[in-house]
Amino acid sequence: MSIFISDELIQKIKEENDVVDVVSEYVRLKKSGRNFTGLCPFHNEKTPSFSVSREKQIFKCFGCGEAGNVISFLMKIRNLSFSEACETLAERANIEIKTGDDKYKKELEAKKRLYQLNKLAARFYFDNLIKNRDVMNYLNKRGLSNKTIANFGLGYSLNNWNALENFLKKSGYSQEEMFKVGVLSRSNKNNKITYYDRFRNRVMFPVFDYNGKVIGFGGRVLDDSKPKYLNSPESEIFDKGRNMYGLNFAIKKNNTKEFILVEGYMDCISLHQAGITNAIASLGTALTVNQAKLMKKYTDKVYISYDSDNAGKKAADRGLDILTEQGFDVRVINIKDGKDPDDFIKTNGVEAFYELMKEAVSLTKFKINKVKEERYRKDDPKSVDKYVAGISGILLKLNSVERNIYIKEIAEDTGVEEQAIYDLLNKKANFINKTEENMNIKHEISVKLYKEQPSVKAARSLLKLLMCKKSVEYIRSAMDEYPLFSHTHKIMYDKILENIDLPLEDLNNKLEALCQNIEENRELVNIREMSILEMDNHEQTERFASDCIKVMKECELESKKKEIMDTIKQLEKDGKISESFEYVEKLQLIEKELKEL
Repeated sequence: MSIFISDELIQKIKEENDVVDVVSEYVRLKKSGRNFTGLCPFHNEKTPSFSVSREKQIFKCFGCGEAGNVISFLMKIRNLSFSEACETLAERANIEIKTGDDKYKKELEAKKRLYQLNKLAARFYFDNLIKNRDVMNYLNKRGLSNKTIANFGLGYSLNNWNALENFLKKSGYSQEEMFKVGVLSRSNKNNKITYYDRFRNRVMFPVFDYNGKVIGFGGRVLDDSKPKYLNSPESEIFDKGRNMYGLNFAIKKNNTKEFILVEGYMDCISLHQAGITNAIASLGTALTVNQAKLMKKYTDKVYISYDSDNAGKKAADRGLDILTEQGFDVRVINIKDGKDPDDFIKTNGVEAFYELMKEAVSLTKFKINKVKEERYRKDDPKSVDKYVAGISGILLKLNSVERNIYIKEIAEDTGVEEQAIYDLLNKKANFINKTEENMNIKHEISVKLYKEQPSVKAARSLLKLLMCKKSVEYIRSAMDEYPLFSHTHKIMYDKILENIDLPLEDLNNKLEALCQNIEENRELVNIREMSILEMDNHEQTERFASDCIKVMKECELESKKKEIMDTIKQLEKDGKISESFEYVEKLQLIEKELKEL
């Protein structure tokens, strides 16, 4: 949806939404001098290069180059349009967006109705549960107290095809709205569409976003029928990969210094009931990158406590990889005998679970132990080779100190000489290097700061001069004669000239309102951040502008030169010597132009 928002309202939205506060909802920031720093949410990094300035109301990453203001940050982090980001920030700051766009008003109202519909559905399910003694007894026997049932808003969907539909109709909701959020399903038989309650005869688990709004549901059967769990489909208000079950409760309890990641609703609720209020679940076995980034906002330490059966271990393995990629300190809790956290707490109590947390192993240890369980048998000498071969890939990813420690442990455990393990690793490493060389794979050994071409900095300097209303006619004349700007810079150049008659402050505000896509907004921040020395007179400013234009011309000519040289090499390789002469002449002309600069 797209609407017109006035420049004044855009300015007000930015003023009422401090960039540090908004970014802090997605990134864990630490005060560093006058700014705040954290790990960039837009690329993987282990050392913080992401900086947020409260004074300037901007963010910038020195690792990947992303930059912008509070609006463009929200656009990027949540994949929103400009108007959607403004709408979200306006709602956050209780600012009313007045618009004559009837279509927009209808869409906004429709979305609000979907949230309210889910809220009413949750209330309906809860009331059904309270009235149904058998289902309450079922949950009580599962170990849940009445207080916990109420706190988590658990409910019961009647064994009826239209109970919820009829209830919501009385509140003015249509079948289409109910279908949109997934509380109704529909069938099409003989060209006749029939709607019916999606959840029937199930214990209901409302799913909340981190603000506490009901965005979906999970329903569990009361017997052994399949499917055991039925979940809401994704909708306009429910994105499974960007939400975590139980996170709103952990935030409410202010217990987010570390998370315990579990696999299902019951595990999460049981841990909360036992007083472990930092338990959250991933709304499915497979953890997503966006969920990891959501957790990263609060902590960099996560305990994984998935079911101890094979499915749980595989899920943990996937989750661990995603979490370590995002820079988490990951610890794996090992519950034996195929139990899940819910069963373990009921049988052994909360103190025993805390003991398991103390014994939780690192990612490396967990992976090594898993390979050992699968491949190693003390009474089978051949299994030693399989075991060591299986963990070689894990050991090669470690630094030399960690690797030496684990090799020593493995050698003592298996009776294999340390040197034999080192020899096997060397063979594996040589094989990987040779394979990657053949596949032309290159790895980044260390994190590099984002570097930009001199022509980009020169173009920004020219645009900075224009924004300061310096050497306007000189730059305009030069660009008319020799257009050098990239696509984005050309758009910004045109916008500046279109509004050049405005006072300086108004010009800046106007540009911010006009730069409504992420790339333009990023460049606007970068241009404003350009540091240009004070120049005493008009001649000095023009000389500086001329130097910038020279750099841009030189970069363009060098780029053309490279293209021509590559073409000549290819033609000569193909034996087309006569055709290459034409490009040699072009190359000579470009080299002449470069000398004349």
